[in-house]
Amino acid sequence: MQNPVGLKSIDHLEFTVDSLNSPTVKLFHKMGFQVTAEAPKKKLFTQGQARFLVTEEAGTCHSRQYFQKHREGVSKMSFQVDSVEKALDQVLKNGAKLVNDLKVTETQEGVIKTAAIQGFGDVLNEFVERPSLLFRPGFTTSEDQLAQPLQTRVSRIDHLTNNVPKGEMEHWVEFYKRTYGFIETRYFDIKGKKTGLNSKVVQLADNSIIIPINEPEVEGGKSQIQEFLDLHKGAGVQHIALMTPNIISTVGELRERNLEFLDVPKTYYELIASRPFKVTEDLGVLEKLRLLADGDEHGYLLQIFSQTCIGPLFFEYIQRKKHWGFGEGNFQALFDAIERDQEKRGYI
Repeated sequence: MQNPVGLKSIDHLEFTVDSLNSPTVKLFHKMGFQVTAEAPKKKLFTQGQARFLVTEEAGTCHSRQYFQKHREGVSKMSFQVDSVEKALDQVLKNGAKLVNDLKVTETQEGVIKTAAIQGFGDVLNEFVERPSLLFRPGFTTSEDQLAQPLQTRVSRIDHLTNNVPKGEMEHWVEFYKRTYGFIETRYFDIKGKKTGLNSKVVQLADNSIIIPINEPEVEGGKSQIQEFLDLHKGAGVQHIALMTPNIISTVGELRERNLEFLDVPKTYYELIASRPFKVTEDLGVLEKLRLLADGDEHGYLLQIFSQTCIGPLFFEYIQRKKHWGFGEGNFQALFDAIERDQEKRGYI
């Protein structure tokens, strides 16, 4: 049965930070997000349907425990569901570990229901059911005086990638399939000159929630995934892909704001014309912005990856033009670019 839990979308991702003066807050403003609601020690950043809840670690709550172990990063993935009671009943039947039991809060705007289970690593999976105009009790709407909206804003979270230790990828693939009814859609085995990774993609059939899962190719060696695991001190969200309707406009403006992206060699663009898809964009513009292209006879996508910017976490920007792949044809170019950066830093 597909989607037995009744997942609708990624409601938001929670970032645990040291303080609300963290560079992460400044980063989200630079990326075009704006604060739309806030509460003591919490700010909700919104752009299109993508929402990031920034929480200053405090007390003995999960966010503090996460910060003490991993520092800043994604501590919770929150899913909007049709019914929290139904979702919780279903996932517990499927073997999930309960962390926060059903909580029902009545407000003037309506009833909010939440519950949470343990996800991969130390990341919680939360279920939320609420009126569309209300975020959480205790939050007030906010006018962000520091907002820097983009001319072409992102529309939603396209996908987010989980990095796990060697030998755990299959376990978490099965977790998502068993718990949520996800389907497995892709497998990758990528090798660079010195390192490698294995990756599988699980998702809802309608593409509304997509989660690639990476593990290092070998245990104990140095690699791109292992470096993340070492820096993050365990499994975590490696990158978040943001969908945009016009990546040239979005990335062009972000470059003007000095958001840093991975570089790719000039020779990459010499080969695009020979690949099995035809881009309508000017290749000179793609090269200038260092955008990657991939696809097939049915369609293509454009994408780019930022430098790491919240600990070892980075962002991807993606525009889809009738193509729901992940830039498989670009994986080698991306992998090689990260290897070159690791070599410059003396990691490998």
